[in-house]
Amino acid sequence: MSDQPTQPAAPTTPVQDTTQPTPEPTLEQELDQVAQNTKQLIQTDAAAAQSLASTSAMQDIVIDVEKELLDEIMKRLEDNQLSPEQAQSLAKEFLSYLPIQDQKDLLDKLYKMSQENKEFQGIYLKYAQPVRENERLEKLKLMSEHIQKGNIEEALAVAKGGTQ
Repeated sequence: MSDQPTQPAAPTTPVQDTTQPTPEPTLEQELDQVAQNTKQLIQTDAAAAQSLASTSAMQDIVIDVEKELLDEIMKRLEDNQLSPEQAQSLAKEFLSYLPIQDQKDLLDKLYKMSQENKEFQGIYLKYAQPVRENERLEKLKLMSEHIQKGNIEEALAVAKGGTQ
């Protein structure tokens, strides 16, 4: 035995947990994650991919549109502007439009949906505006080419809606 007196144990202070609780993801974040998961799935599942759209570029666009439609539906449910039954009906309506063949097909279907459900007009306009602008620029380019070649009649035909 040692002749040394025993020292009392040093007082210990409790260790505080300084980690912050992980905040709940927002609806937008959850929808983004679901969209990313779907995009990964269609890269490995050809049948799933073809059930959305005919090309990979259109598949990505359809997933983005679907995410925006779901976001709009969820917001309107939260604001009591839609009943759960109406929300389910709108989701089923969009799914009934699949697969999408091309941009024109998508815009036609979004237009129809936006006419029947005014709350979706913003989504239609978001996708329609760039397409319409591209069509307008292509038409102007074609008209310019005809004018430079001296083909005024062909330029006028394009201006009136032709595709020459």
